[in-house]
Amino acid sequence: MTKRHRLYLLLTLVALLILLIFSTNFYFIRWLAVDQEHPVPAQVHSRSLVPAVNESDALIKVVGRTASIQQLVETRVVKLKTVFKNRNPRYDPVKRGLVRSFGAKGYNISTVWKIASGWPSGNEIFPQKDEKIGKVIRALQEAQILRARNTPRGTQLKLVFDLAGKQSVLFKPSWYGRDARLEGPVYSGKDRHNSEVVAFHLGAILNLRWTPIVVGRKVSLTEIYAIADDELRATMIKNDTRQCVYGKCHYCRQSETVCDSSEGGTLEGALLLIIPGKFAKYRSPWQRTYQNGVSAEWERNDGYCAKVKEQLPLERLLDLIDAAVFDFLIQNGDRHHYETREDRVLLMDNGKGFGNAFKDHFDILAPLYQCCMIRRTTWERLLMFSGGALTETLRELNQIDLLNPLLTKEHYIGLERRLLLIYATVELCREKYGSKILK
Repeated sequence: MTKRHRLYLLLTLVALLILLIFSTNFYFIRWLAVDQEHPVPAQVHSRSLVPAVNESDALIKVVGRTASIQQLVETRVVKLKTVFKNRNPRYDPVKRGLVRSFGAKGYNISTVWKIASGWPSGNEIFPQKDEKIGKVIRALQEAQILRARNTPRGTQLKLVFDLAGKQSVLFKPSWYGRDARLEGPVYSGKDRHNSEVVAFHLGAILNLRWTPIVVGRKVSLTEIYAIADDELRATMIKNDTRQCVYGKCHYCRQSETVCDSSEGGTLEGALLLIIPGKFAKYRSPWQRTYQNGVSAEWERNDGYCAKVKEQLPLERLLDLIDAAVFDFLIQNGDRHHYETREDRVLLMDNGKGFGNAFKDHFDILAPLYQCCMIRRTTWERLLMFSGGALTETLRELNQIDLLNPLLTKEHYIGLERRLLLIYATVELCREKYGSKILK
């Protein structure tokens, strides 16, 4: 090789190095300026933490998008100020008020259900502070079950019980023990009855009182058989000496039954007080496809929230972001539809929570990190329960329930871990867009 050839080779390598450095810096700057690079109309301006990517880049998949934002948030958790990790003293009087309100109390069966039916206003199903809540809880725990029937509504086994005092309730049975660890997609498995009870308690703590009033209760299927209608009886079979039921629903099968326990002769379940009023049902903008390898638009489109803003009023979007925060804490990734009452979002069907204490399905939080906004009242309530106060309060409410312990220690740890991830997500949004993210 001549001296001239070596010179040409050296110059070529230097040029390639400069081009590589320039390309890397250009991509980094492009990520920082994602909003300027992909502008949208001012009235629906997209505020997102998701880095912009080229749709044709085969190296960046949907999972990669979620993983990248999750890594960014997890890194930010380490840098959170102590205010997010220390206990806020303002939580204690709120906790004591909740425990007083939820404490089981004596009731009058002829009036207790009328009290509860008078509470719902919009999507607020029960009062923030009222010791009559304890009367309703006790009535749900104790009132005699007079009749039982199937309800074909939904995909999972549910029964309708008519209680003394002319009140109907839903019964969701237990399918898993407390230590069950479900693998696979976030929507895997059957409903967890304990998740419904804990969701009721958590909603009260976060002042998202949009859930039904729920208690845990043990029932005897042998006794239920005696008061069941003909249709329900047709789905009740014996397994050895135990009474079992498979019910009537989309996925109900005779090969999949729940049965009285061999020890106590009863079946655990969640009893949900039916909410009065008219409801409307809508498809969630963040619905999953439920098909392996097929992603939804919100999983591909970095500016997806701008599209949602064009379709929904701000109040509805903020309701859905509150619901996403709630669902992320309990790990309910199955809210494919949502229901409204008086045009406000309800938190119904919370049975898909707490499937795996060691897993955080971060994309449940997509409405928050894609839209980068949250109600100021929700944010302040989250801050009130920092530093372990959330699970301390939740444990005390859980102890009131007849099925306590409702969660394992690992699930409480998971709740605190996810709360820090929510703090970090909001802080990253605020660092990028300022305090205008608080609505």
